[in-house]
Amino acid sequence: MLRFGPAFMLLLTLVSACGPGTDDATSGGSGDTTQGPSTTAATETTTPTTSASTGSSSSASDATTAATGDMGSTSAATADTGTSAGSTGDGTTGVDVGDFERFKQSSAAGPCAPNADCDGFVELLASRKLRVETFGEVGNPVVEADVSEEDFLAAVAVFADPALVTLLDGPDPACNPPTDIFESMLLDLGGVTHDTSTTFCDQPPIAAARAMAGMLAAKYVP
Repeated sequence: MLRFGPAFMLLLTLVSACGPGTDDATSGGSGDTTQGPSTTAATETTTPTTSASTGSSSSASDATTAATGDMGSTSAATADTGTSAGSTGDGTTGVDVGDFERFKQSSAAGPCAPNADCDGFVELLASRKLRVETFGEVGNPVVEADVSEEDFLAAVAVFADPALVTLLDGPDPACNPPTDIFESMLLDLGGVTHDTSTTFCDQPPIAAARAMAGMLAAKYVP
């Protein structure tokens, strides 16, 4: 039988004591290094943050859509406004074309020499018929022409301008005329006649009507 000395027995005891302690230390170190629960917690924290960002993007998208919808409503309102304006009168000035019957600008000068012509007129009727007696044409021939709808509407907007109506209903003459030249304007509108002497008057409505009458005569009866 082998006999072990006290020193060998002490060494064996120490080795046995160190063995289990090393395994526990290794297991504990692995647990600390892996830290499974800590990683999971971090992942769970990140996920809500991402969701919150997505929600913010969706809110921004919704806000953009709402803004676009408001713009569409504004455009629709603008379109409605334009349509309403166009349904009034001639669609430009609000003048009621249906009330227009006749506009006539007459001119004359004197004294007039024998065998000369010293008068003329430009007349526009509701039928879009333009009648012109050219100043200086001996025998007073009247030339007629049909005015286009576009030119007719533009002319009525000037001839039936409320500001011109007011002047035609005002003092006669509308300004201080010379004694050897004469001009008058007459407007039949809605069954009422408005007229006055307008020789050399430069009020904007009168000047505009004079220019319009001249333009029509030059274009349709050159």
